[in-house]
Amino acid sequence: MSNKGTKNYGRPCGKVKTAKIEIAIEPEIKKEFMQLLSEEGKKASIEIGVWIREYIKEKNQKE
Repeated sequence: MSNKGTKNYGRPCGKVKTAKIEIAIEPEIKKEFMQLLSEEGKKASIEIGVWIREYIKEKNQKE
């Protein structure tokens, strides 16, 4: 049985990744962030994408 289309993380099903965001942070901050994510078995792009979607949803609810 496949759960395809039901995951609650990462890129929404059926959506094609077409844009990137580049950020500049201190190397030691990036290293610590990546280490913590790795320990949790997570990927930075997925976690940041989730945060962006939640941020947009929250801002749209306030309007």
